[in-house]
Amino acid sequence: MKHINTIIAIAALAMPSLFAAPMPAKADLLASNTVTAVYVGTQERPCMFRTALCPDRCDHAAKVANFQVLDNEDYKKPGKYGDDKAEAGSVIMVDVKNDTPGQEAAVNELISTLKPGDVVRMTQDHYYGEIGNCMTPFRPITKIEKLDKKAPAPEAKPEQYPVMPIMRRGR
Repeated sequence: MKHINTIIAIAALAMPSLFAAPMPAKADLLASNTVTAVYVGTQERPCMFRTALCPDRCDHAAKVANFQVLDNEDYKKPGKYGDDKAEAGSVIMVDVKNDTPGQEAAVNELISTLKPGDVVRMTQDHYYGEIGNCMTPFRPITKIEKLDKKAPAPEAKPEQYPVMPIMRRGR
């Protein structure tokens, strides 16, 4: 009996790495965007201490990969609700730390190999489904592939805000 419990424990640890979070049984597709985007980089987003579970048990902290959309190749919105069409210049953020329902582990593995400036074609679907005991939206990346294209040079942007001089007291 002791060996069976050990085998079950090992299998439970291995399953998430193979399958990530499965798609909920009750989920409606609201929108789908297939875009060509450039990988900008990954950033850590710390927990903002908003609940009693923070920071140890909340899962608010995230590691987010940012992609800037170059072109929207295919957009579908079968109903009234759902994300709008991803326009050129908009940013798609992908949480690579926490599992997103319906997103395969291979997506995070591919993102971890990207370098800033790499161009990808990806499909992000917008679902509304039952996770646990509540209905919530989630946006898995269902397809991603690295392209051999080079990212276009970024446009030079003027400073948005003037730099204010430091005011010192007593002068």
